[in-house]
Amino acid sequence: MTKDISTEEKILAAAKKIFMRDGLQGARMDDIAEEAGVNKALLHYYFRSKQKLFDIIFQETKSKMLPRVKEIFES
Repeated sequence: MTKDISTEEKILAAAKKIFMRDGLQGARMDDIAEEAGVNKALLHYYFRSKQKLFDIIFQETKSKMLPRVKEIFES
């Protein structure tokens, strides 16, 4: 049995892909919505702005990366 991916998770995955490809300035909300398979209104409902969406992804990535960096410095 497969678990359905939530709309929010789809948007985050799509945004991460678009931000990695185009950067913050080059990324467009239209592109993120299309990649996630949602309309732009729904994207704005969940995340309000491109900057807020970027900040969430940045914080998530940072929280995954910092423990690894710490391990490297301590070894």
